[in-house]
Amino acid sequence: MASKATHADFVEMVAEEVSSGIDRALRYWLGRIELEVVDCSLSTSERVHAVEQILREYKDATGTTAVECASA
Repeated sequence: MASKATHADFVEMVAEEVSSGIDRALRYWLGRIELEVVDCSLSTSERVHAVEQILREYKDATGTTAVECASA
């Protein structure tokens, strides 16, 4: 019985760590995008370019070639 509880505790700990890492990554990338979007010193065109640059950096960092769109 003790090994089942220990196994369940381990699985929960790993799941929480993975979830925490995903949350940190999302906050990092979305925070960078938000900073560009709300920067009043940039024109609309410059904001779009800045966000596109962040997306390129994300793709380079993750080895992703495309970012899929979420359905509404």
